[in-house]
Amino acid sequence: MTAIAVKHADKKDLLTETFIAAEAVSSADPAANAEATLTVPAGERWLVKSVSIQMVQGATQTPWPRLVIDDGTNTLFQAQAGTAAAASSTTEQVTWAPGLLTTGPLGATTAVSRQGGLPDGLVLEAGSRIQTNTVGIGANTNYGKMWALVHKLPV
Repeated sequence: MTAIAVKHADKKDLLTETFIAAEAVSSADPAANAEATLTVPAGERWLVKSVSIQMVQGATQTPWPRLVIDDGTNTLFQAQAGTAAAASSTTEQVTWAPGLLTTGPLGATTAVSRQGGLPDGLVLEAGSRIQTNTVGIGANTNYGKMWALVHKLPV
């Protein structure tokens, strides 16, 4: 067990809490032309360290991946990653994490990456969602599972 300082969602004060080591959690694998969503399960509370997803896109769309985080209803945070992809067949790895500058797409064909920032100290309560919201998504755009590196905090 490790202790860290985190700001509670109610923002009343800064407390030190004990948490279980960081672990990777994943969404279901969405169908082509569908967005990915990862929901914090009931009885859990996450400190989000990073979010990453692979996107395969065909020759006809120019998707522009964005990340939207909400509490189940209200948008809490939204960020893009780079600019729209070129209209060509590519596989991209898209990552958001604290301290990352928005860049990309960088690379070519099967080795393209892009990134975007994420708030440091982001704590999500049960029912909160991490999801893609992609401008220009189409039938040839296909996300894989969304992965997040999280610390599961006491509820």
